[in-house]
Amino acid sequence: MIKLFENILDIIYPKSCGLCGGLLEFGSENVLCRDCNQRLEKADFPFRSGSDGISLFPYSGEIRKRIIEFKYDGRTGLCSLFGFLMAEAFKKSGLTADFDEVLPVPASKKGFRARGYNQAELMAKEAGKYLNIPIGSELVRIKETRPQNKLDRDKRAENIKGAFGISGSVGNKKILLIDDIYTTGSTINECKKTLMSAGAESIFYITAAKTVLRNDSK
Repeated sequence: MIKLFENILDIIYPKSCGLCGGLLEFGSENVLCRDCNQRLEKADFPFRSGSDGISLFPYSGEIRKRIIEFKYDGRTGLCSLFGFLMAEAFKKSGLTADFDEVLPVPASKKGFRARGYNQAELMAKEAGKYLNIPIGSELVRIKETRPQNKLDRDKRAENIKGAFGISGSVGNKKILLIDDIYTTGSTINECKKTLMSAGAESIFYITAAKTVLRNDSK
């Protein structure tokens, strides 16, 4: 009965590809169409990898467009796309999902009021669902900061310093940290510093995109 209802909904409200916007095949449970899936298989994906984290794509083209829509235009449904892609990145990178919990990078109060949601939290919930890892809430924002995208590399680190705190216990936990965009790494590094100081065993991050900076060799 549930599947029949879902099929009827597919007829009335056809599902579209989260990346290109094209219609998905009837009854499809995917978030990407066949063409985008094939493009994904051929792409440099995940785009950035290292010992402590990965980013899915360069912050450009269709991905940049989708993140802007997700972050500023209220298209919260795109969290399913990014959660799915994060899970796929894990599979492609050979990583194992042996984390104790997923934590989103907390939004500033001003950013949350303006949007009504934290895009990192929505992505974290979806990624956790696909990877079967519970989402936590111990990482909190304790200081308001200026928007990072308005600042240069040096000022970003100073701006975000001391912005986060811990509510609860992260002792001996393996944590997967989720955010939307990696630019200089200042925000991710400050979160990691806060979590490690509180006793976390390890932190691995994943972001939807990475801004390619001049003279960026990574």
